[in-house]
Amino acid sequence: MKIRIHLNTIRLRLSQNEVNQLAKGTEIKEVLNLPAPYPSFIYSVKPMNKDNDLTISFETQHLSISLSESEIKTWANTEQIGISKNLPLPGEAMLKVLIEKDFQCLHKRPGEDETDNFPNPQA
Repeated sequence: MKIRIHLNTIRLRLSQNEVNQLAKGTEIKEVLNLPAPYPSFIYSVKPMNKDNDLTISFETQHLSISLSESEIKTWANTEQIGISKNLPLPGEAMLKVLIEKDFQCLHKRPGEDETDNFPNPQA
């Protein structure tokens, strides 16, 4: 799982295996180890049993995004590329959360293993 954070946008890209595991009810988690004295940064996506909308939390250096099982299964079993939600922030600002299938690049990059990425629909 890859993460990209810019301004008020969080974007996650998941491989085929990660999307399949999420659809089976397994939490997908990554840990970024930082040098001492800093704690690790953890980010995860997990299914929730309820059909609630996407939720996000950040506690003890762990950014956790929860999605409904039904939304995950629809996404995993169709050509749907991603799940996108805008969450209100104080004032009129919004936090955009985008979770996408990670596609193979159209131009191969040396040293990049994309064997578990989704085939690019534009290839």
